[in-house]
Amino acid sequence: MNQHNYNAITIVDSLVTITSHTEKIVLEKSLLIALNALIPTKNIRLFRVQKTGEKHEISLLAFSANGVISSSQNNKQSQPISDELSAAFESISQHGECEAIANADNTGWQIIYPSFDANKDIYMILVQSCQQPTTYEQKTVHGIFKVYANHVALIEKTQRDKLTGLFNRETLDDEITKILVNGNDDLFDVNINDARRTSGKPRNWLGVIDIDHFKLINDNFGHLYGDEVLILVSRLMTSGCMRDDDLVYRYGGEEFVVLLKATTEDDAMNAFDRLRVIVAEHNFPQVGKVSISIGFVEITGQQTSSDVIGEADGALYYAKHNGRNQTQSYHQLVEQGTLVVPEHTPTPDVELF
Repeated sequence: MNQHNYNAITIVDSLVTITSHTEKIVLEKSLLIALNALIPTKNIRLFRVQKTGEKHEISLLAFSANGVISSSQNNKQSQPISDELSAAFESISQHGECEAIANADNTGWQIIYPSFDANKDIYMILVQSCQQPTTYEQKTVHGIFKVYANHVALIEKTQRDKLTGLFNRETLDDEITKILVNGNDDLFDVNINDARRTSGKPRNWLGVIDIDHFKLINDNFGHLYGDEVLILVSRLMTSGCMRDDDLVYRYGGEEFVVLLKATTEDDAMNAFDRLRVIVAEHNFPQVGKVSISIGFVEITGQQTSSDVIGEADGALYYAKHNGRNQTQSYHQLVEQGTLVVPEHTPTPDVELF
């Protein structure tokens, strides 16, 4: 078999492997494995690009150095783009092709491969450090990268609510399950669990959010304005989240779920209540003022995602029946004796006094 045929088979096999996965962290690693096998490379960095106004910010997703692949799944902090990359972006945005930048010390090249979304905005970039590649090698890498990016975009489309663009309910269940699996492994060790609570490490919290009197909005103004309220509330909550890894979901109807990280329960209360205030202070076209009620709980020790949702929903139920437009903590309500957890079942419903 000649080299050309071997390369063609390797490329096809790489594409089959990449597109056989739906888990993003596995997809990222599959892409870098494929590229390392095809092209001699010092390192490869895969970035997600977020556009805010006229500015771009990037988050490192995965990287490969000397063939060793790592993921930044747990450390995806946005970082400003360097002046060098900004200049390359401007050029890339005009011609849509990859950009090659020689290192200042003449030790190699930085090859920047872009991928664009449906709005023609840069969606992802791949930065490859290597000796000057041939045109064939550049086109091969760029082609594989675009297939990967298109596959990710299709996966994300199935994970989004069509009206609001938020993540949907199925995606939420998967995320809660991951958190429970990772967290519950340590719960049998009391020392580890206590250390986690006092170490200052962020913990996972889930809030169920309901738009107050939403049926009246639909009845008085029509479903078109009701949909507009849902869209605006989703945008307000998304912009109100403080951390890059805080997530907002459309749970169904007028209900939303927010997953966020906070070190203490007070911090979580402040974060959720900030979302409530943001919505309450906004003037909605035609409708006027809209409020939301929130119930939240820490994700720790529950057996299933339904248990987590059920506890947060219990706190939400209390908020809805005690004035609305407020934020309630499941744990605080239980400690106060306001909510009673039956002892006969490990994953109970909540009873109200």
